[in-house]
Amino acid sequence: MTDYTLEELEQMLADKQAETLEGEQLSELDQFIDSVCASNDKETEIIKSNNIIVGFKIKSKIENKQYTEQRLYTTETENGNIVGRAVSGIQYTTGSYSDSLTNPTLHIIGTRVKDRKAPKGS
Repeated sequence: MTDYTLEELEQMLADKQAETLEGEQLSELDQFIDSVCASNDKETEIIKSNNIIVGFKIKSKIENKQYTEQRLYTTETENGNIVGRAVSGIQYTTGSYSDSLTNPTLHIIGTRVKDRKAPKGS
């Protein structure tokens, strides 16, 4: 086993942390969303359809930005009846504060059958 000095270990840790930070650069979309969300004048509108939250519209006049968050749902069925919906994904649309972005709507991307039967033990 190799023995390291405290200074060598601290330098190795600092190098590893710097590598990690470099690999975690935010995408342009993440930077856009972060700037709107961190703004002091952030406006959030919840968009619903049939009492289901289908998305959000978030704006900042100071940043001159807005985006919509469209939720994508999977319908859950049991015995042919809808028993629930699960968020299976999210899509974003971005624009300036004054742009007219399309409001999110109920968007079903699939269906899965709920099976609540307990498996038989051995």
